[in-house]
Amino acid sequence: MSAQPTEQEPRFPIPETRMWREAGSVDTREGLMVDLRVHRQSPFEQPAEWLEAVRRFRAWVLYDNGSRPSFRVADTHYVDAQSLDLGSYHLIAYLEGSAEIAGCVRLAPPKLAPRFQTRRHLGDREYADMLANMQVPALSVFEAGRLATAPELQGQGLGSWMVNAVVAAGHALGASLLLSTSGTDQGQHLLFGRFGWQAFPDTDKFSAHYQDTVRVIAHRLSLGPTAAELRRHMDNLSAEGTTHIQGMRL
Repeated sequence: MSAQPTEQEPRFPIPETRMWREAGSVDTREGLMVDLRVHRQSPFEQPAEWLEAVRRFRAWVLYDNGSRPSFRVADTHYVDAQSLDLGSYHLIAYLEGSAEIAGCVRLAPPKLAPRFQTRRHLGDREYADMLANMQVPALSVFEAGRLATAPELQGQGLGSWMVNAVVAAGHALGASLLLSTSGTDQGQHLLFGRFGWQAFPDTDKFSAHYQDTVRVIAHRLSLGPTAAELRRHMDNLSAEGTTHIQGMRL
């Protein structure tokens, strides 16, 4: 028998069959309408309620109906708590008028570089060599990661929009380079490639945790039309660590 979560443990807040799908309230004929919130989790405080919800959402998506079993520890208890979440910016998308998470992506600032997933994937020496070869100062390198979109919304442009949003946020925060790791077995790296991310195939390594071949990718912060539009709404992000963009059509 699997262990049951205790009453103190937060439960995944989004049902397997999502309420707005049951109600038939998502009309995608003219594109999804999305609200975007950006929050930064203080590294000196306990994870906020919104971050715990993001972590459970990510784990539910990454669990992928059991293909990555390590993301679920009980029948309905999903876990993806990473130390890199603390001190990072989190971009969270909601369908307009809904409080349910539709997608998310994380943006880690340079001061968290010792915990970057790209650095752990490559090792310290290879990571330093890569930055030296790309001729970028380490203090302007951010890391994007943990991109996840609700399965029933995949293929409708939300993932692409979130990739553009994290590029826009990096630009607003003064990044000169974004790094990330990407799975390859399901073509996730191809999604990033459509928006100017450069892949490094010689960094491919199989991950038992993700059940996927993972590689390092990078973006030099050139803004396409969607990223440029999002960037115009993020002028306050650096000073305030948060922003809210309402009613964007994908």
